[in-house]
Order: sequence, then C-alpha cells, then structure tokens
Amino acid sequence: MRTPVLLSVIVLLGSSACSGPDFDAQSEIRSVRVLGIKAEPPELVLEPNASTLPPPVTFTALAVTPDARPVTVTYALCRPDVNPYGDVACPGDSGVALPGGVLSLSDPAVQALLIAAFQAATGSTGGGQGGSFDFNDPAVQQVLQTGLPLFVGYEATDGSGTPEGVERGVRRITLRSTDTPNQNPVMQDVLWNDAPLSGPLPLDAEVTFTPVLGAGSEETYSTADGLRTEQVFYSWFATGEGEVGSFRSLEPVDGKPGDPTTTYTTAKTPERITVWVVARDGRGGTDWTTRTVDVGP
Repeated sequence: MRTPVLLSVIVLLGSSACSGPDFDAQSEIRSVRVLGIKAEPPELVLEPNASTLPPPVTFTALAVTPDARPVTVTYALCRPDVNPYGDVACPGDSGVALPGGVLSLSDPAVQALLIAAFQAATGSTGGGQGGSFDFNDPAVQQVLQTGLPLFVGYEATDGSGTPEGVERGVRRITLRSTDTPNQNPVMQDVLWNDAPLSGPLPLDAEVTFTPVLGAGSEETYSTADGLRTEQVFYSWFATGEGEVGSFRSLEPVDGKPGDPTTTYTTAKTPERITVWVVARDGRGGTDWTTRTVDVGP
C-alpha cells in the first residue's frame, strides 16, 4: 500500500483539446491561432507506490499569425464548478492563473482548486482533514485508476485588441495512478519527394507531404479490452495562397487503416509559406514541427 499522502498541497490535473473560433478552412492561418498545446509531461501521474507528489506540468502553445507577429499566451486552471467549454472567464475569475504556463502543486490557490475538483469527482472529502486529501481513500483510488480530467484555459493575443487578434480555448490534462505514464510523441521530420521538406516547391502543382515520427512515438498501453497501440493523428496548417488537401491524417496501426500524408496545392505565383504539422496520440500527448519554404523560383 502507498504511504498515505495527506495533502493540503494536492494533486490534480487533467488533459484536454483546444478550441477556437470558426474558420473558413481549418488549415488556413488568417488570424491569431493556437494550433496545439503541449503539456510536459503530458499527464500528471501519481505512481502507485510513491509517497511524493508529481513534478509541475509546463504548457507550451504553438500560437501563430499570418505575418509571424508575436503572440502572448496566458493560462489558468479552471474551477471544477464551471463548464470549461462554455463562455467562462478562464483565464479570469473562473480559474487560477498559471504564471509561465506552469501548473505547480506548490501554489496554495492551485492546491485548493484541486482539492475541490477531487471532492466534486468523488462526492466526498477524500478522507482528509482541514483541506487535505488522502489518496489511499477507496473513492479516490477508484477515480485515480481511470483518471481525473482537469481543464486549463488559455488566451492567446497579439495585443491588437481586435477579434482576429485573440483566441481563447481549453486544454484537458489527466491525473491518474499508473507506473507506465504516457509520453509525448516526437515529430522528427516532414518529407517531400522522400526527402526533408526544404523547397522550392513548384508553382501551381499538387505536392505530397509525409510526416515522420521519432522512434517510440506510438506507444502500447493497457485498456479494459487488452493492449492497444496509439493511433497518432496529424493536423496540417499553412500560410500563403496554396491549399492543404487534407486537414487531418492518421497513421495505420493494429490493423486500422490510415494514411499519414496530406497534399498541398501550391499558388500560381511565387511566395514564401510556412507549414505546420501537429501530431497527437489521442491520450494527451502532442508535438509539432514547422517548415518555411519558397514556392516557385
């Protein structure tokens, strides 16, 4: 049995997906966009026999604009009594600010919010006293086995004060008990014609891009139905006047069909474009890579 961890510093985290405004095309960059948020580590893990708390989680956003102007991103851990996907002030009054995008269990305000989130999930005080929490409590253990989702709201802004200059959304992250924590996938490269994408690309032509994952990016994990392998999927984005053929693509795995590639139809006139590809493993893991290339001579 784990040594009791009674906390007034408590542990809790979740994982989540981003949200944003409506777009003419999801792959186009016409305003401030957050294309992905990476959590490192990708989940908050309480080791089954550990008597210490997990380290802080750091959030990093892939926040972009059409003209590469700087974007500032702020984060907050959302309160458990609000709908994180609704129009709530998180960051703001409905959350606890996370300076530098770091979720640290040493922050008393974070501790209090996490305790409240666990109490809401278990319907109990968790066996603790005076604002603490006992992770050996059976109700807590049951929640930890499946994972407790928490929600981190973000706001990205270029400082212009315009609707196009701001995006707000939410990222979920999970707290669970396991000795095999998930890891972020690694985006190693993007290929064109079986070589690293460097350009120049031909004018007014359809080209094919292929993502390359680093070794070990597709992890095997246990489920109620047995072992499964992550099916990594990709989101593709580009600036310029060209057009991404498939916004989403995915790897084939365990007999499931998939095609990780996408096509891109280049513009008829020369330009310089930036291409982003974001990889997600479906379990909170995220990574991305960026390429800036010329189209035409």
